Formats: sequence, structure tokens, C-alpha cells
Amino acid sequence: MPEAPAPATAAPDADVIVVGAGPVGLMLACELAVAGTGVLVLERAADFDRRLRAPGITARSIQALDRRGVLDQLMKATAEAEPAYRTERDQDGRAPEMLPVRAGILEEVLYDHLSGLGGRVRRGLAVTGLSEATDGLVAVTATDGQGTGHTFRAAHVVGCDGGRSAVRKALGIGFPGGGPSVTGYQAVVTVEPEGALERTWRRTPRGIAAYAHGPSRIVSVEFDTPPVDRRSEVTLAEVEASLRRTSGVEVTLRDPVSLARFTGTCRLADRYRQGRVLLAGDAAHVHPPFGGQGLNLGLQDAVNLGWKLAATVRGDAPEGLLDSYESERRPVAARVLRNSEAATRLLHPGPDNTAPYELFFKELMTDPAVKRRLHDVYAMKDLVHPMGPEGSGPAGLLGRACPDLLLERPRRDGGGTVRLATLQQEGRAVLIHTAGQAALASQARAWDDRVAVLAAERVEPDIPTPLLVRPDGYVAWTPEAAPETTLLSALHRWFGEPRAGA
Repeated sequence: MPEAPAPATAAPDADVIVVGAGPVGLMLACELAVAGTGVLVLERAADFDRRLRAPGITARSIQALDRRGVLDQLMKATAEAEPAYRTERDQDGRAPEMLPVRAGILEEVLYDHLSGLGGRVRRGLAVTGLSEATDGLVAVTATDGQGTGHTFRAAHVVGCDGGRSAVRKALGIGFPGGGPSVTGYQAVVTVEPEGALERTWRRTPRGIAAYAHGPSRIVSVEFDTPPVDRRSEVTLAEVEASLRRTSGVEVTLRDPVSLARFTGTCRLADRYRQGRVLLAGDAAHVHPPFGGQGLNLGLQDAVNLGWKLAATVRGDAPEGLLDSYESERRPVAARVLRNSEAATRLLHPGPDNTAPYELFFKELMTDPAVKRRLHDVYAMKDLVHPMGPEGSGPAGLLGRACPDLLLERPRRDGGGTVRLATLQQEGRAVLIHTAGQAALASQARAWDDRVAVLAAERVEPDIPTPLLVRPDGYVAWTPEAAPETTLLSALHRWFGEPRAGA
């Protein structure tokens, strides 16, 4: 970044400026705000993006929203907008593993939540550059719809501004990649005549045609196509012509609610951080939308980064904490890109692909174990972060997302059963222990400004305790899985020094 002098008396506009008010930017802003970090979101568009990008959100994203008390509002808003998308919690109050969403609703719910937390969003501002001020702050320049320039300053900036990220470009961070030549469309439309398209997805000699993911969602994918001007507006006629070619049916499309185009390109940023500026979501990685992975990948970037950046702003982050955002999340993105490209090539209608396609979809996918494994991969449920001693492999829950445990509270705390997710709305880490582990739990009280200590008579399902769970829901320590690591060393590793006077 170039250096730009700034008056020493100029106060920052926020602790963190987030560029982009899509789902990822708003999710990150909420995570920062719940941790007490002053956040300002800058967005080019005047309103929410109503184009459908993914059919829904999956387990890890759902759990993150549940931990912050946002999920019920999202479920309610989704059901009101589309009754066919109604979902329910199970008998113990746990969240579903899949939640269909209509375009724009997630953003609206997150925006309302952010506003309640004191976060701010300014729309109609296109970011044009970044510079590092002499006082150590980052200056963000932007232009409004009248061509007037504005400058905003913060200690940190995060680019959540999509695949053509102005933040990434201003930093000069490479965005290499490639992939199959694909032109695809997702649309929410009315299809006529009714019943002309079967509610399923099909691989045809001309591509992929799908009409199976909701009342009116269609997908059409063509391969080995000439390049399309990606900056041009997507038209209803363009989508209709593609669907006619891929399906072989002379359908008519009308009443467009959402029209979106995608390609087969897979790109991954060379790095996620440069000094005080970071990238998240599509600004850091892009790929085809098969499996709906992109939205969930970006939301989980935000959840991983939020608490680490908030700790950095507060000044209590241990050394290397902010760098762990890239070391944990970039390999996940690389894996998603690999899976997306593999799916794209497998779906190619060419005759050379027919044998592997039929083996995979018509034989392997009939095995429940294979289907479950693929679901876990696409939902990123099998993710394990390296949290044990260097060189150690996965063990127990260590490094994995903690289940939404049912905790039977002691009588002195009011008794009753409570879900872990309902106890994490303040954005802190939690240490769960039972009666015989109270002495061990007392060690964590020196971090009680960052770690909540939760006593339980019993934990269901039968999960060994104690458990140290990070604010993003991942298990950072358990003596069963990490016998060579103490609770104190784990607290120092993830949460820095104990509070003063403890």
C-alpha cells in the first residue's frame, strides 16, 4: 500500500472497516461487533443483492448463526418468504443441518442484527484505493454516486468485496487460477408450460439442466462455450436460451426474481493478509457454485476471522493469532476449489466422461455411506484444525467443531437443561466442566473476560469433559485428546495473557 500522510488529530472512523455488505461482510461485522469492536461496513450497491447465489446454508454456518442468536429470525423470515422452505428444530432444540434461503434474506437478517449491535453500514460507496497513514491506520478512499470522494480510516480493513475485489487489487495480491470453460446460470423464475421440466437435474449431451431445488429455481450449465462478457447484465432471454439448449425442451421463462451467471473459474488469493488488511469470502477465493459451497465457505471465513481480529484490536491477542486465520482457512478454500473443479469436470457431457460419471452417480452414490461422506465434505463437516502438539494427528474432538451439547446445569445455577449454543451469544470462548473438574476450571477464571466457565452436572451426548471451545465453535483443548498440552498452555496459545490483576 502507498503511504498517505494524515493529520495526527484525525480520529479513526472505526476499529475495523469491512468492505462489502454481502453475507460474508455482514457476518464478519456482526462477529466483530458482538466482541465490542467498532465496525463500519462500506458497500458499493444501494440495496441488498437479490440474486440467488446458493440454495441454502449448511451445518457449520447454521451453527454459527445459532451461537449468536440469529438463526431463529432467519428461519422465521425464510418461512414467511417461502412457506415451502420452512424448517424446524429437533425435539431438543438443536438446529437443522440444512436451511434453504431466498436471495437477500440472510443479508437482511444480518443487517438487522448488526444494527442492534451498534455496527454501521454506508451504502453507495465504491472503494477506489487503500493507503497506510503515518499514524499506523489504514485509509480507505471511496467515491459516491455523485462522484464525490470520501476517506475513511481504521486500524484494520477487511475486503469482503467479491471476486473482483477492489481491496485485493489495491494490495496487489495475486489471484491465480483457471478451470474448465463453463457458462452457467442460476435463476428464480416461472417456467412454462407447467410440468414441461421434470423436477430433477439431468446431464444431457448439451450440458446440465436442473429444476429441483425449490419452487422455481433453475440451473443451466453449458461446457466448452465461448467467453461471455461477465460484466454484462444477465437477461431473461439469455437464461431461457441456455435452458432450452441444455434441457432440449422449448420452455418459456417469465417473472424473473433472480438472474445470475457463473463460470468454471477457480481462483485462490496468494495470501489472505497484508499488514493491517485482510481478505475473506470471494475476495480470497472463487469457484463454480456446485454444492453451494461458496456462501458457506465465506461465512465460515468470517466466523474464524472475527474473534481473532477483535482480540487483535483489543490488544490481548497472543502472537500469531491473526496469522492463524490464513493458516486455518486457506487450506479449506484450496480443498473446496479442488472439489469444485473435480465436480465440474465430472459433469462435462463429453463421451470421455460418461464412464466415470455413471460410476460415480449411478453406482457409488447409491451407497448411503458414500452419500454421507460426500455430504460431510461439501458441508465441510469433516474439517479439523491442527490444535494439538506439532506433528500430532487428529484426536477426539480436538480441532473439530463442538456439537451443540445439552448441558444439565447444577441446581445452584438454576438447574435445567440448556444448549451450548444459547450460552455463546456474547462471542466468548467457553470452558465446560463437571463437578469433579472445578479445580481445573478455576485456572480459566483469570481469562474470564474472554472465556466463560460453564459448570454442568452432566453433558449429553456423552462427551468427555473438560472442553475448551473457541468463540468460533472449535474445540481448542481437551485433556483426552491432547494429554501433552495443559489447559493453561492452551489458554495462553489462543487467548493471550490473563487479565490484569488476575
